[in-house]
Amino acid sequence: MVSKMRLDLTDTIAAIASPPGASARGVVRVSGPDALAIVHRLCDSRFAIPTRAARIADITLRLRLSAYVHSLPCDLFIWPTARSYTRQPTVEIHTIGSPPILEALTQTLCEHGARLAEPGEFTLRAVLAGRMDLVQAEAVLGVIDAQHEAALAQALTQLAGGVSAPLHMLREELLMLLAELEAGLDFVEEEDVRFIEPAVLAERLAHAEGVLNGVVAQLQTRTITNDRPRVVIVGPPNAGKSSLFNALVKHFDGTGAAALVADIAGTTRDTLTAVIRCGPIECELVDTAGADEEPAISEIDALARTEAAAARRHADLILDCGPNAIHTDNTIALATKCDLYPHSPPDHRLRLSAHTAEGLDELVKAIATKLDATLTLTGMTAATASRCEESLRSAAASLTAARDLAHKLGAEDLLAAELRAALDHLGRVVGAVVTDDILDRIFSKFCIGK
Repeated sequence: MVSKMRLDLTDTIAAIASPPGASARGVVRVSGPDALAIVHRLCDSRFAIPTRAARIADITLRLRLSAYVHSLPCDLFIWPTARSYTRQPTVEIHTIGSPPILEALTQTLCEHGARLAEPGEFTLRAVLAGRMDLVQAEAVLGVIDAQHEAALAQALTQLAGGVSAPLHMLREELLMLLAELEAGLDFVEEEDVRFIEPAVLAERLAHAEGVLNGVVAQLQTRTITNDRPRVVIVGPPNAGKSSLFNALVKHFDGTGAAALVADIAGTTRDTLTAVIRCGPIECELVDTAGADEEPAISEIDALARTEAAAARRHADLILDCGPNAIHTDNTIALATKCDLYPHSPPDHRLRLSAHTAEGLDELVKAIATKLDATLTLTGMTAATASRCEESLRSAAASLTAARDLAHKLGAEDLLAAELRAALDHLGRVVGAVVTDDILDRIFSKFCIGK
């Protein structure tokens, strides 16, 4: 983790930009004032520096990896102007994706004047140059770390400005409102001079407050995470939860420990987890201890029930094996052990058997459908929501206080102070107000080369 980001934009930085491991093609990225000159010095083939973004193919770099490797064929992708990702001259070297070769290439670039980029430094430069704001920068990380289609779609929407644009518009509206309010402060003793009427002021503050409260309300729902969504199996003792857990893991080639299965109620005490794929979504399946309305029979039973309750609270989706289970937005009601009761009348629950695999395919389709709906509820990546929640709540609280002051005589100074506080909190979200702590918190999560 980076303790303090470097902010010297006069350095030329270099790093491997392709994923770790061997591949047919690898990428090393160089950016900064001397990027073109450094790469040009390493090339055997001379070429004219382009005046606009260009791809220059079949270049050979003078790179001595060993006694047997004296040069390295590559393609150069060059952005010589401020239209690059970082708004600085940038070169991407596309070559053989061998880790030792890519590391040697990076070292050679550093020997000729570049330095190794810190985690997220290319994106940090993009933010500092105005190419994107902090919310979009976090979306870059969201795209890289996305574990399922919903998370990827969300991160791409955020990267395209789907989250930033409304917040920027709200901030501009509040800046205009503050300007009108402060202009009126110069004529506060003139009763006939008003730049904005109290009723209009209150209406505009209420609108801004409503926009912010809507965003905060989204954060109260289950935020999309870049981790696998959690699917938790619950129900009374001996309801077939562990058998279902094992059947799903086996049927869909999941990974994880098998649950102990017995006819004795209360076999499961600890929560067990495994990873299975339900359609396009890879999820974490959790088996919990059974619980019913009877009091716990021992301290261990009580602890098992507490752990099961905690797992249920943190679930993205619940598979309820209880006889009175009902379908909800985040619950699938199951009628387990249907092979033992073939003549029982059907009800609203999904019938399945861990023993015969009846209903398992339908269950997985239902899980995928539910998760897809659940994971698209919020408009922010988890990293953005975590960083911004406190600031957004504080901004909303300041707007509430400002609206309460709108109709009070002589409260213009206090109202203006609340507006400035709201703007400051919003500025921290979009990056108009930037501190080293905020930058460290965001960019220390990035890998080198991004």
